[in-house]
Formats: sequence, C-alpha cells, structure tokens
Amino acid sequence: MIIKSFFTIILFFLTVFGGVLTVNAQSQLSKTDSDEVIKKVFESSDKVNTVVYKIDHKKKGLSEKDTTYTTAICSLYIAPKDRLKAYHIVDKGYASSYGKGFAHLRYDGKRAFYLSKLIDSLDVYREPYIDKGKRNLEQIVHSYSFLLLGEHFALRKPSGKGDSQAPNVLITEEVFNNKAVYCITLKFEDNENARNRVEKLYIDKSDYLPAGGSSFWQWENMESYEYYEVEYLSINPEISLEEFKVDKDQTVNLAERYKVFKEKINKESIN
Repeated sequence: MIIKSFFTIILFFLTVFGGVLTVNAQSQLSKTDSDEVIKKVFESSDKVNTVVYKIDHKKKGLSEKDTTYTTAICSLYIAPKDRLKAYHIVDKGYASSYGKGFAHLRYDGKRAFYLSKLIDSLDVYREPYIDKGKRNLEQIVHSYSFLLLGEHFALRKPSGKGDSQAPNVLITEEVFNNKAVYCITLKFEDNENARNRVEKLYIDKSDYLPAGGSSFWQWENMESYEYYEVEYLSINPEISLEEFKVDKDQTVNLAERYKVFKEKINKESIN
C-alpha cells in the first residue's frame, strides 16, 4: 500500500544515503533543500496526536478489470508504540461495478470491528465481525490500510529500515489539486515481480502534511494503479480514547452512520 510503506522507504534513502535521483528538472530540489523538506515532514508529523480527514481513493488491482472508488472519513488517535500505529474510526462509502456500499471500521489497540453492507440493505441486520487475535487484527486492518495515515503520523525519527527494491528518489515542486506541493517520486528497479513501478507522494507546502499520492506498476500483461487525495477536517481535536473502544458485543446502526457520513463529506475543510 502506498501510505503504509512510503515514508519508511523515502526517509531511509534521503536521510541515510541521500539517494536523490539526478535528472535535468527545473523544479527539482537540491540535496540540501530535499533534506530540509524531509526534516519539516518529521516535525509536522510529530505535532499531530489526533486527526480527522476525508480521503478520496480509487484503485485497480493487477488482476481486476474494475476500478473501486472509495470516500472515507477517518479519525485517528496516533499511537506510535502500537503495532498498527493508530487507533482509528473509519466510515467509508465505496462503489464499483458490483454496487455501492458503506462500512464502519474501528480499532482500539485490542479489538477490531468491521461491518459492511450494500447501500440498499443498510437496515438489514448483519452480525459485525469483531476480533482481538493479533493475526486476525492485522488482516482486518490491512484490508483497508490504504485509507490510513497512521504510518505517517507515527513517524518520530528515521526508522533505519530500507526497501530491498532500492528505489531512486526525486523531490520536485509541483501543483496538485490546486495546491503548491512537494512531489516525492520513487522509481523502482524492475524485477520479476514488478516493472515500471512508480509511486508519488504529494506534501502540502503550507503544513508539510500528505495531500495525496499515486502508484502505478505492471506485471506481465497486467497493470495496477492507485490514486488518492486528502482533505484535513480537524487537526489535534479533543477525541477521547473511549470513542475508539470496541466492546466484544459492539453494535452499530449503519443506516444512521451513513446519514451522518453523507453530511460530513459535503462540508468544507475546517482545518
């Protein structure tokens, strides 16, 4: 997933090796400026303890013919020491050729809650999936980790871990979604599992927070792509840990949450 792996790779190559790709690009940052951007990304992430954001995401997997579109409202309580990096509440609407649906997802560090239904059956009872086993927890959260920025906000210092595919890193100044941004581009070497793999992350110049990103790669005659945009609704709001709690018999009125969700996604940014 773009979000989950991006920062570990970038920071390793920029802070340890200074591995910036050399190209003739007018907007390319120098090594000194690149280091300064990464430093400010760290400083910015370190200031965020709770965050609420809207993310618009679209994805097509290698073997898939269809693109899935997702819009989600995510509330995160950053927990750097937790293996999943953040307790979270996610309400997401999604659409593909299979139909439109809505899901409520929650993780409190001990249990994960997952309930998803098609839009035309939100009032029909379905038992939610609740689990607290370590392996099952990670599998549940992994299924929607492409919506989570916890991996980014949990950054407090360079991890010192690299990526075996050894990407080239390039930082340029660009405009993304009408915003002035730094574009961090990773170009990976071709291997037996992927070719033409490129990942991009856009960092807003105003606050050094992720504004969006994209990913593209090919394998044999198939291709995969991913794209997302982020809008911050509230940074460091007062959110009680109780709001993230998942009880063993937790229930959620999905129809009511969907009404609130639709209201939220139509509101303007309040950050």
